[in-house]
Amino acid sequence: MSKVNKKKALIIGGVIAIILFIAFIILFVFPAFNNNKFGDRLDGIDEHKISSSSINEMKDELQNQEGVENVSFSDEGGRVLSFIITVDPNLDVETAKGYSSIVLDGISKKNRDYYDIQFSITTEEDSDVYPVIGYKSKNEKEMVF
Repeated sequence: MSKVNKKKALIIGGVIAIILFIAFIILFVFPAFNNNKFGDRLDGIDEHKISSSSINEMKDELQNQEGVENVSFSDEGGRVLSFIITVDPNLDVETAKGYSSIVLDGISKKNRDYYDIQFSITTEEDSDVYPVIGYKSKNEKEMVF
C-alpha cells in the first residue's frame, strides 16, 4: 500500500470513528440527562388524570367504614396509586379486604386499565393477621391479596 493510500485510509477511519463517537453521545449520553426520572413509563398520563376530589371522596368513604382508623394516599411511583388503610386490629380481615372495592369503584375503567393500584391494610398494634397487601395490575381485572 502506498503512502497516499495509507493516508486516505487513516483519514477515512478517523472520520468514521468520530461519527460513531458523536452518534454514541447523542443516542446514549444525552437521554441520561432527561429531567423525567420515570423515562417513558408516564407517556399518556395527561389523558388519565384522577382528580384530587375523587381521591378525597374515596378516602372519606373509606374513613367512614367500620373499623377504619386512618386512610392515606400516595402516587409517588407515577402509575401506581397506593392507599394505606389503618384499621382496628379486631376487624375481620375479609371485611377489610372488601373495602378495596370502594377504591376500584371510585376509579373509572379507563383509569383502572392505566394505573396499578396498591391497597395496604395495617394496624397500629401488633396483629397476627395484619398487615395485608392487595395489588391490582393495570392488566388485571381484580385485586389480588
